[in-house]
Parts: sequence; structure tokens; C-alpha cells
Amino acid sequence: MNVNNELVGKQIHLPKRKMPITMKKVRMFIGIFVLCVLSLAFLVPFLYMIGTSFKPYAEIAGQPLNPFPLHPTMQNITHLLSRIPFWRQFANSLIISLSVTILAIVFNSLVAFGFARYDFKWKNGLFIAMLITMMVPAQLTIVPSFMMFRSWHWLNTFWPLILPGSVSAFSVFLIRQIMVSIPREMYDSARVDGCSEFGTYLRIAFPLARSAIGIVGILTFMGSWNDYIGPLIYLSSESRMTLAVGITTLNNPYKIDFASPITGAFLMSIPVLIALCIVGQKYFVNGVTAGAVKG
Repeated sequence: MNVNNELVGKQIHLPKRKMPITMKKVRMFIGIFVLCVLSLAFLVPFLYMIGTSFKPYAEIAGQPLNPFPLHPTMQNITHLLSRIPFWRQFANSLIISLSVTILAIVFNSLVAFGFARYDFKWKNGLFIAMLITMMVPAQLTIVPSFMMFRSWHWLNTFWPLILPGSVSAFSVFLIRQIMVSIPREMYDSARVDGCSEFGTYLRIAFPLARSAIGIVGILTFMGSWNDYIGPLIYLSSESRMTLAVGITTLNNPYKIDFASPITGAFLMSIPVLIALCIVGQKYFVNGVTAGAVKG
């Protein structure tokens, strides 16, 4: 009896069993390792761009593989600002990109709301016809667009760069896929409460589709900000040129300047990074996967 009481009072420590490494954990580790390697592969060129922007020209030519400047300097930035009207062209790019983005958000969301909310004749056929326009290469429309804008006396203005980018079949499709998943009872309830159709769009459809609208906004801004062909064709004066074209004028066949274009590309990437931070990863990921929603 005493032996049993002693055994009850003592804690029996069993040896811990090692958990076997399952194939699921192995696959997860391999996936994380591959993602880290790919992330570094995308990050290294960006580090080279930042480091080269603050390198003296002797280090750029003598140590091109070293991404970190040994003697940091602001000479490249001051040289860039003295060679082109940087801030003027920066303002032109910002005006065009923000205008295109705002118009794209308004027009594309309104068109998507119409396809998602209303039933009318030839609705599906019209939607398919709109999607077919995505198969037309943009290069085929350059000459007709140039002739049209020239007849309207819009050359060397911002209108040829703003209006064509304000509506996109892909953007309408992306936003429509979110709006079509909104229950119709919410629209009917708003209608019963006395809300107009535009009020329904503004108070229900637009807020609930903000993930797709966010991705449309960031993609439109990036596309307009980095556009090179459009400003090169429609703009002629240096004071109206955008930054994407202005940076390419720094080099000529007789003298190659490595520092100024890279510095300009670094400064040009800052607004895009700020826009990505504002939109956030949540809206970006949700917006990318919005097209998978069945509608």
C-alpha cells in the first residue's frame, strides 16, 4: 500500500517522441526557399540601381559589380537636374498619370456597374465584344489614333495620353467580377430605402468592389507613369515631355552616360513605390484574384 502511494505521488516522465518530418513540411520549406531566392533575384537589380545612383563615376566604371557605393555622393542627382527640366517633366508625368487613374476608376467602375446591375438586350454579346478588343494589339491603333488626334489639333497636348487610357476592357471585366457577386437583395434594399441608382452605385457597389478598383488604379497609374511610346509620338516640346521620355534624351551616340539615366530611373520609381504602399498588399492581392470570382 505504501509503495502504491509513493508511485502515485511521483511524476512519471516519459521520453519525448520526435515528430516525424512529413512531406507537407518539406514542400513548405522548399516553397519558402524558392520564394526567398526569387525575391532576392528581383531585389538585386533594384539594389544596383540605388547604389549606382550614389556612386561617383569612377566607381561605376571601375567597380560595376559592387552594388554598394564606397564613397557616396549626390553628384549624379545634381548632374541630372542640370541636364533636363526634371521637375517640369516629373510634374507632367504626375498630371497625366493621376488624371488617367481618376478617370479610369470612375468610368470603368460605372461601366462595370451597368453590366453587373442591369439586364438588357444583347448584354452578353456586348460584353463579349468588349472583351474581344483585348485581343487587338495596341500597335495597330497607333497610326489611326495619330491621324484622328492630328485632325482634332490635339498633338503636343496631354489629351491623347489621358482619354484613351480612361477606359479598359480588362478593368471593366475585373471590377464587374466583384460587383456581380454582390447579392441583389442589397441593391433592392437600397432601392426600397429611396436610394437612387447612382446612390446605389456610390454607397454599395463602389465600396464593396474597392479591392478590384484598387488594383485597377495601381495598374493604370503604373502603365501611364511608365508609358514611353505615347509621349514620344504625341508630344514634341521639351516642356511638355514626360519623365520616361526625358530620361532617354540623356544619352547620345557620341557620349554614353551611365549615371544620369540610372539616377533618373531611381527617382522615377519612387512615386510607384509610394502608390503601392498607399494601395496596400491587401487590396493588391484581393484585386489580382478578383477575376477568379465566378459571375
